[in-house]
Amino acid sequence: MTAAVAVRRVSLTYHTPDGETRVIDNMSFRVEEGEFVSIVGPSGCGKTSLLSMIAGLVRPTAGEVLVGGASVTGPGSSVGYMLQQDHLFPWRTVLDNCLLGLEVQGRRTAAARRRVLKMLGDYGLGEFAHAFPARLSGGMRQRAALVRTLALDPKVLLLDEPFSALDYQTRLKLQEEVSRILRRERRTAILVTHDIAEAVSMADRVLVLSRRPARLKREYVIDLPQRGSPVQVREAPEFSRYFRDIWRDLDVHI
Repeated sequence: MTAAVAVRRVSLTYHTPDGETRVIDNMSFRVEEGEFVSIVGPSGCGKTSLLSMIAGLVRPTAGEVLVGGASVTGPGSSVGYMLQQDHLFPWRTVLDNCLLGLEVQGRRTAAARRRVLKMLGDYGLGEFAHAFPARLSGGMRQRAALVRTLALDPKVLLLDEPFSALDYQTRLKLQEEVSRILRRERRTAILVTHDIAEAVSMADRVLVLSRRPARLKREYVIDLPQRGSPVQVREAPEFSRYFRDIWRDLDVHI
């Protein structure tokens, strides 16, 4: 069966006037269709660079990245990328922000507009569709950014620490909402995060990367008797074991 994402023996080296920096070294893994995978690793180990290669924004120095069985040679509509900041344009309404990607691709049609309006309603933003982003809270802005990304109907969704700028309560609430949306729609998702609890509570698998140059150090299949919301998962006895083991694997020295 063709994987939604396949990273095959990928290495990445950045060249600067000061020399070469090896960021990722001979990394391989697969993400199956409909699977939610979290990636954790020490700060600066290359997690965002890995997402950039999957998105086609950066070419690997060696190896290959495939999405849906096709080699990634540049940015494409099959991959959606949700960043840490929402990057909503303040002069465009929420609806127009969410239609921006479709507009750029020449796919802004009446049917697409109706579909995005429905998504805004489903995600609790219906009454703000014609408002400007200044009226939205931080969590609402990130929901709007999610709608903007999903409006393109990508096969794979990349999430680069999308909750890290939010306060703790809003972060938990948004984790629940995003997890519910992605699982309901059977979306394939890869989440990069520094938060071990977030990684374990949202994902089907957690990939632990080593220090730079990043290698795949360990993989955890999150096997819980009953998969609930991220908050419910944190109450499961198995959660503490996963958290402890991943923390040890990260080998973080404070």
